Amino acid sequence: MKYTPIFLLVAGITTSLAQTTDDVIEERNREIPEITIFGNQDDITAIPGSATEISHDDIVQFNQSDIQRMIRQVPGVSVQIEDGFGLRPNLSIRGTASERSARITLLEDGVLIAPAPYAAPSAYYFPTAGRLSTVEVLKGPAAITEGPYTVGGAINLISTPIPRERTGMINLQAGENSTWRTHANYGDDNGRFGWLVETHQWQSDGFQKLDSGDDTGLLKEDYLIKLRYSTEEGEPIYQQLDLKFHYASENSDQSYVGLSDADFNKTPLRRYGVSALDNIETEHDQAILRYLVRNNRVQVTTTVYNNEFERDWFKTGKFNVTGSLDAQTYSGLSWGQVVQAINTNTPIGIVTPDLLTDILNGGDSAAGAIQIRSNARKYYSRGIDIDVQWTADFASTSHNFSAGIRRHFDHSERLQRNSTYTQLGGELVLDDLGLLGNAGNREQNADVWAFWLRDEIDIGRLQLSPGLRYERIEQDRTRWETRPGLTADPSSRDPDNIRDQRMS
Repeated sequence: MKYTPIFLLVAGITTSLAQTTDDVIEERNREIPEITIFGNQDDITAIPGSATEISHDDIVQFNQSDIQRMIRQVPGVSVQIEDGFGLRPNLSIRGTASERSARITLLEDGVLIAPAPYAAPSAYYFPTAGRLSTVEVLKGPAAITEGPYTVGGAINLISTPIPRERTGMINLQAGENSTWRTHANYGDDNGRFGWLVETHQWQSDGFQKLDSGDDTGLLKEDYLIKLRYSTEEGEPIYQQLDLKFHYASENSDQSYVGLSDADFNKTPLRRYGVSALDNIETEHDQAILRYLVRNNRVQVTTTVYNNEFERDWFKTGKFNVTGSLDAQTYSGLSWGQVVQAINTNTPIGIVTPDLLTDILNGGDSAAGAIQIRSNARKYYSRGIDIDVQWTADFASTSHNFSAGIRRHFDHSERLQRNSTYTQLGGELVLDDLGLLGNAGNREQNADVWAFWLRDEIDIGRLQLSPGLRYERIEQDRTRWETRPGLTADPSSRDPDNIRDQRMS
């Protein structure tokens, strides 16, 4: 068991025309938008640190479906392209590690969106960028209200808001490689009750071709429902209740197997037959309940959220020239080592580059020579956020206080399987299915308390923004061993199978 306290103190100083208390009251009497961090471009200058907004107009103008293309315009943000579609983007802020955007805070509508943001933060799920309305990027101290990653920063992805009047839209696109995309929504708001339904459908045959001639594309489906009920604007105490339900699925033929230099120079969009079965399937469910109450000086927002994500990434792992008797005792070379040996014309033991080249070109292999792993994982992320904002005047200073508390739980479970295949006539034939759990059988959990406080102090034309954040993180990890004679079924896990209990 491990307790990880995190304590951060940040202060920013900006100069601006002070906002009067009457202005604050008037602003709060306007309709409450989707949950944002800084609201709009005019409020960015009041944020300590650095903040950037990619507005709805910008998104509509460039009409991108890849978040990496959208976010390249933001200073201090770097991207590492992987699949060419932005399905699982690798984003970095201020030089943090970019792999799976694991070192930045990802949110949708102000709610943590990574599958397990504390226990396993690698973002194998990312919201469909083609349906987003706005993107907010905060760097360094500007992200103190979001957490947990305040060294790099935070990205808040804002979904389509409920419209103020009955309206809808449909966007149809078609392109090469049998690519098409449909984005449609429709909604209304009569002042008390508002609603929105939305879908985003995306399909492509992909830009790579397998040696068999098969496609390597994707199919993504995305559905969103929003409901809102509120009291009349202008009442002494305004109340608003929001519900959001979201479902997304993906089926894409993605692979980590690359090409040798010679093959890349000849046919850069080729995919070897050893990756013919590589495929990832995912499902994501989200439910959010948000309640807001406010008067002229105090606003309290309570958000209860639940995210569930499941994936199975079926992909080729290794190669053993002499084959393997069973999947449990398999050992071999990574495909990176295979490609490197071909590029440098260097044998690996008795294995010659010519033999490796023949395998990549579809030649017959020994029995059980090719390992394929089912990378199956389940996640959940759930909790409650309470945010309080209030204004006060002391002597010649005006204060805009904000404070929050987060109670959060997340969970990651992997139950993976290694299987062995034989390549015959350019086709992969199953040799040994392998024991369930022989490629990883473990659970990780995180139990989190987080608190933050910030005060925007206006003294004439001077604005001070001190703030602090504290996080208490308790994590545990349990790993089971799978070998012949021991079960890997999570429903019948036994302490005798445990190799490492509660690793931190």
